[in-house]
Amino acid sequence: MGTLKKNELILKSSTEFPCSYIKGRFEKRIFVNIPKDKTGNEVISKLTQKGFRRNYDHMYIPSCKNCISCISLRLNISKFIYSKSNKRNLKTNSDLSLVDNQCYSEKRFKLFNQYCRIRHSDGQMRYMTQSDFINFFHRSKNKTKIFDLINSNKELYGSILLDVLDDGYSAVYSFFDPYSNKRGLGKNLILTTVKKLKEQKKSYLYLGYWIKESKNMKYKSSFNNVEYFLNGEWKDKL
Repeated sequence: MGTLKKNELILKSSTEFPCSYIKGRFEKRIFVNIPKDKTGNEVISKLTQKGFRRNYDHMYIPSCKNCISCISLRLNISKFIYSKSNKRNLKTNSDLSLVDNQCYSEKRFKLFNQYCRIRHSDGQMRYMTQSDFINFFHRSKNKTKIFDLINSNKELYGSILLDVLDDGYSAVYSFFDPYSNKRGLGKNLILTTVKKLKEQKKSYLYLGYWIKESKNMKYKSSFNNVEYFLNGEWKDKL
């Protein structure tokens, strides 16, 4: 992992800090800064395929003591089949469309704040300022896509930020109207992104880390044709 073509990637280790997902445990990460030159996109693609995850300007992978709960997960797009529940979700939200919108939107920032306040009231992201949000969503060093979920009146219901990879997309962060509980908007953002990848004939949608003990991550493993990164390989079974 030390080098990628002519670019040296210096791996660094963080100190231990409280785990964001499992109460009472501590987390430690191995991370590498993303190159500032044109090789950045290639580095992100290669490292994502090796189980890493992007956070702002660096890629990381957990390296925790006595814990291997974090497992990288992706959806195989060519094999993905919409289940009955997937089809019901798409039908329920048939009045909404997923549209490309790279520009900053005040409505998006307000919805993000509302989502964090209601759905993740104990998380650190609820403290993000407008400037923090712009840096997070709009000033990545690498190539990204932002899709908004809107209705015919252009009312915003959700957004998803994606890294553009050689073989598909990596979902960095998504949020949605926290009061539209019956719509299943989080799931819909994934399903409509899958539709776009199928149209583009891309191979994978990376969903970051899946943790069995985390209820908030249960939805990730609920899709069919999930692949898990285990012992250096992508496998369709745990």
